[in-house]
Amino acid sequence: MIISKSLFPLGNAFSSVVDMQKRMDILQVQLATGKKSQSLSQLGNDRSFDMTIRNRQSRISAFQSNISIVNLRLDFLGNSMERLDELEAESRGSVASGGIGSNGSNMITTQTLATNRLDEVITLLNSEVNGRYLFAGGFSDAPPVASFDAILNGEGGRDGFNTVVGERKLADAGADGKGRLINDTLPATTSSVFGGAVDGTELLSDAEIGFANGETFTLSGGGFAPVNIALTNIGGATSGASLDIGVASIDDFVAEINAQAGANIAQVENGEIVIIADDLITPIATGGTATTGMIAANPNLDTVAISEDGAHPFGFKLSTLSSTSSAVNLTSPSGTPAALEVQFTGTPVSGETISIGLTLPDGESYTLELKAVSGAPANRGEFQIDGDVNITAANFSQALSDELLQLQTTVLEASSTYAAADNFFNASGDDIMRVDGPPFDSATALIAATPTNTVAWYQGEDSNNARQSVRGRIDETTLVNYGVQANETGMLDLVRALAALSVEDYPSGDASANERFAEMTSKQLMRLAESNNSRAGSIELITLELGIAKATNNSAKERHTNYQVQLSIMLSEIEEAPIEEVAMELLALQTRLQASYQTMSAVSQLTLVNFIK
Repeated sequence: MIISKSLFPLGNAFSSVVDMQKRMDILQVQLATGKKSQSLSQLGNDRSFDMTIRNRQSRISAFQSNISIVNLRLDFLGNSMERLDELEAESRGSVASGGIGSNGSNMITTQTLATNRLDEVITLLNSEVNGRYLFAGGFSDAPPVASFDAILNGEGGRDGFNTVVGERKLADAGADGKGRLINDTLPATTSSVFGGAVDGTELLSDAEIGFANGETFTLSGGGFAPVNIALTNIGGATSGASLDIGVASIDDFVAEINAQAGANIAQVENGEIVIIADDLITPIATGGTATTGMIAANPNLDTVAISEDGAHPFGFKLSTLSSTSSAVNLTSPSGTPAALEVQFTGTPVSGETISIGLTLPDGESYTLELKAVSGAPANRGEFQIDGDVNITAANFSQALSDELLQLQTTVLEASSTYAAADNFFNASGDDIMRVDGPPFDSATALIAATPTNTVAWYQGEDSNNARQSVRGRIDETTLVNYGVQANETGMLDLVRALAALSVEDYPSGDASANERFAEMTSKQLMRLAESNNSRAGSIELITLELGIAKATNNSAKERHTNYQVQLSIMLSEIEEAPIEEVAMELLALQTRLQASYQTMSAVSQLTLVNFIK
């Protein structure tokens, strides 16, 4: 410190020492705390920059917290999706080897494994982290999927999948078990059995109709077919009486039909005439007083007609018709409901085939092929040829009926199970659908289920864009989308396939069990095939999208970390005191203070006398 030479002005000296002391106090605090100041006001002009940086750091910390939460959920989702993919692969692998195993062991094992896997899938789809359900989209506060038992067996008076499957099987099979197809060599008539109309038969006069034992009756009706007759005033009928009815075709050929009492009449005489009268005989045999019947002719017994029994979604649907034989004329399926005809114009060669394309209830296709053979059929799907085209047609018709009955218990039943799965486990935006009945075997429509009569398997959010149903903000301008819904395609297909295998059983002694099992496993392989991985909503694509979300998350985290470091450096330049500089300044100030104290002490001892000396 420079001491004034003007009579040593101690006032100024003391003021300078006080200032140095204050500065030394500040430096000591800075040295102890490492901070330039203890309040924003002490930062001066830098305080606005300090507040801006701290605000930005606070926002980055909030983003980092969001990133940590999202990463936690993505980790759990990733683990669940990985396990779902493994279950899909295991389900595919368990049916890929084929065969039923020793004593049907594979059938039993496959059903048991499917049941266990379905239970695990449902558990995974109800995964939650800190009370947030991961597969519910935005509705994350409740389990998105109903319980395993409720889904299969129902609860609270509401039907489950087992019931819906049973109803669908009845609707697809039809009352006669032919898959809702009408197969007949007769053209349509006005009877309840055949419906429609045909010409070609004339009922003969009263004189040519009578009982063998002389009983009496009154006839009304007559004319060309379709002919409805009514017999009234029947008298004298005795047990065992028979009724002779004479009929003539359009070319005057006369045929006589003898109907024994107690028997239903449904027969062909001389390749021309058919009488249908399920309720004609019994009243006669018991002395009844009134009954009705119908007589019809079929001049085209060389033609087999097949038609759907109505315009509805159930059973087989006729799609195509083809043949390798030149001995048939084909009328391909047309109309609503669809119908086709196979007319035999000659005798097919042994080995030639007639193929009918069918659409199954689950939308898949099946080709019913019947092969001509010269002798008695040794295998299913064969019909015997004959020099008489009418007989060949009848044989073909019988083989077709037999094959439809067999397909109903195998191909159709498997398809019905999967069709029911498609209806019950509804996709996004769809209603749960079930058969409108009872009765179910003649049902003609599907109707939407209600919350009071059917268990809803999925109860989470049903968004058009599942990923956007849950979002996390990880930057000022960046949102990461990571919502997942249990009813997306991949999980939905897995649930449907496992549920279908779980409810289908294969009783011992069931001759159709092996073939039905083969159909079920074939559909399982197709529905869970690797080729489906590229479809939107597949397990693999969801996993990929979640992986992209996590990569975006981690990229933002790294970016925030780097930015945070830069902001911290800027903040330290404003707030933190450079320790080395502070220490050096403190030492220099200490030296100056000591010199000042010594000088001031010496000056304070000065007097005029001492000075003169």
